[in-house]
Amino acid sequence: MEESGENWPSHDSDLEIHDKVIFEDGESESVCGDDEYQIGDPTDITKESNEKEITQRLKELSDVIGLKKMDDDTSIVDKARDYVEKLAERVRELEQEAGSNICSNKRTKVNSDEYNCGTGDNTLPEIKARVSKKDVLVIVHCEKQKGILLKILTHLASLHLSVVNSSVLQFGKSILDITIICKMGDGYNISVNELVKTLRMVISTQ
Repeated sequence: MEESGENWPSHDSDLEIHDKVIFEDGESESVCGDDEYQIGDPTDITKESNEKEITQRLKELSDVIGLKKMDDDTSIVDKARDYVEKLAERVRELEQEAGSNICSNKRTKVNSDEYNCGTGDNTLPEIKARVSKKDVLVIVHCEKQKGILLKILTHLASLHLSVVNSSVLQFGKSILDITIICKMGDGYNISVNELVKTLRMVISTQ
């Protein structure tokens, strides 16, 4: 329907927004305010905002998993899934390795006839040993005594373990925490349990 300015009401009219105007030909239209033509669809605005946020998150994910270039969304998600699965598998391997290689003696009372550790209710020394390929980690928690570190290092050398690093910290007035890292030599041939037992004997022998 073509309309001319003659059919519209004058500025002095009492019409308000949303009132209907009836033309001479019998058709009518609603009166709308100017602002109603300027407001966009809020659904489109929200959708655009969500798309930008998703794109930013995918870019951050690409950086985390080390992608050199920005792939399509599906490829990024697939590679991220593979990355997480590999991490989970690595965690399981480390947990299994730790469970099989750590021997921990925590406050175990040792009989004097079996390991020559003396008598009484003394629960020290505490000894932990861990093996990873050719590396050996030894942690000793024992009472302070003169020359104890030298005794331990000498014993490790006799087992064909080369000391890479060692440290001694005093805990309280009479307790020592000793940490030693060693490398296995060709002549090393005892188990972790045997290593702990022999260290206990050396430390407990005055």
